[in-house]
Amino acid sequence: MGPPLTPYLDMKSRPFCVTLTILLGLLFAAPAPAQVQSMPITDSKRLMLNKVWTRLADVYGEEGSVESVEFSPDSSKLVSGTKFDNSVIVWRTSDGTELWRRYVAQEVERVAWSRDGKIVVACSEDYKLTFFDAATGEVRKEIEEDAGIDGLAFSKDGRFLVSGAEKSEDANGNQHGWVRVYAMPDARLIEKLDFGTTVNEIDFSHDGAYLMAVGHNEQVRVWRTDDWSHVRDFHGKQADDHHFISGRFNPDGSMLVAGSQTGDIYLFDFETGRILANFDRSGHKIEVVVFTPDGRYIVSAGNDPFIRFFRVSDILSDNRMYTALQIHAGDQAEYLDFNSRGSLMSSAHQDGTIHLWVVMSEDVDVNARRHEWVKRNQRDSSGNP
Repeated sequence: MGPPLTPYLDMKSRPFCVTLTILLGLLFAAPAPAQVQSMPITDSKRLMLNKVWTRLADVYGEEGSVESVEFSPDSSKLVSGTKFDNSVIVWRTSDGTELWRRYVAQEVERVAWSRDGKIVVACSEDYKLTFFDAATGEVRKEIEEDAGIDGLAFSKDGRFLVSGAEKSEDANGNQHGWVRVYAMPDARLIEKLDFGTTVNEIDFSHDGAYLMAVGHNEQVRVWRTDDWSHVRDFHGKQADDHHFISGRFNPDGSMLVAGSQTGDIYLFDFETGRILANFDRSGHKIEVVVFTPDGRYIVSAGNDPFIRFFRVSDILSDNRMYTALQIHAGDQAEYLDFNSRGSLMSSAHQDGTIHLWVVMSEDVDVNARRHEWVKRNQRDSSGNP
């Protein structure tokens, strides 16, 4: 290190010197954390998340955890499910008001809304699916399976509810991980599919033609929903500690994404099973990875305090893994969900909280288009355009 600056300055300059020395020390000794990393963009507006509110969903706080949070189909409500106080809570989206709270016997792994918004379903470690009246919280039905249940999803058309169980062994010592398909609205079991080990997450393609299971092995498995035949497995790295935790279809069904125990994110081509991209930006377990409803971004979160957005166009153009947005979200996240328009995002965290965010896109014309839509669809009191 060179000689100090102070001897080279006269006495009148010493106050400036002290200030400069402090600033230089701060600059070099403690670099500022990189909370947002982005490739240069030409738009005047950059991708952002604006937090609306935070609520405590698990009363144990840091000793608790929220495993799941999901928007109602009309975005007016949210439902959360917790790991340690075993609660299912319905919240009003606009202001975070708690509308009702109920409890189950053991930890809640997933919660989901029926497509008509009338029923909330929770799956839990006590082997049960519990069906609640979404308006009152009254229990309408319970179904008991033969293992803890981790995965849960309704098909986009509301015809099916699918659960994914933890691994179990039969009398011969063979391991199973059952995916159960229930026909709605009576929740009648119509199919059992064997994943082979614990199923952590379930997703349907947007057209309802395919069902995906993701779990504790190195593959994602897909079935057809017209006859429940096996279509294809999607494979990542073959390693003992490398299994998938989360996965989703993109909106048009041409791709799927999966996140792993080791922090790897995979983007697959659906038709061929080919890996389009494999990258790791966190070095930590990926608890949830999703596409935004418009399919433009992949969003991930997990065992570090950040939520990250990646542009699909960047990934596909030349395999550049720029982070479009990286935001410090507090504690580690367990789950993310977007409303149908993609304008709102909810997140569930291991400190017992849920957050509501407004998604500010890079599309500078979004408000102008919305104004045009309003003008086209507005009617005066006489009913004329």
